[in-house]
Amino acid sequence: MSNMASSDRDDKHVCCRVGGSLVGIQLSQVQEINRLVEPTWVPLMEPYLRGVINLRGNLVTVLDLGTIVRGRATPTTPRSRTVVVEVGEEVCGMVVDEVGDVVDVDRESIEPLPSHLPADQRRWYRGLVQLEGELLLLLDVRTIGQLGSEPTAKAAR
Repeated sequence: MSNMASSDRDDKHVCCRVGGSLVGIQLSQVQEINRLVEPTWVPLMEPYLRGVINLRGNLVTVLDLGTIVRGRATPTTPRSRTVVVEVGEEVCGMVVDEVGDVVDVDRESIEPLPSHLPADQRRWYRGLVQLEGELLLLLDVRTIGQLGSEPTAKAAR
């Protein structure tokens, strides 16, 4: 029965705004969503890293999702949020413009990304879903989470 509950969660996605795009993060990977706390800056960080935060005694790296997927930093506003996700055994935070609803995604409705989307942009997404009046880009959290383990992250710039 717990397997069924897990697969049900895989079909649910948290909708987040990143610039003008609607991005979906699998609910099963979301640990929590917090108001944006300005992270502590760490010297020699890549531009997509905002810094680190202390989350109940654990240091968590905070990534700027806007810088990664759009090449522009996410502005800090009252609606900005940090979405804390689990990637394997790692936990990281991703700054987004705002967080919206949780939507059910029928796996059969997931479509491939358009072929004209540049490869350096395609790598961040698993596919897309047509919602009423808008497209939901399904974020590949594992690829985002691997950024910190790359020797250099030139592709994120």
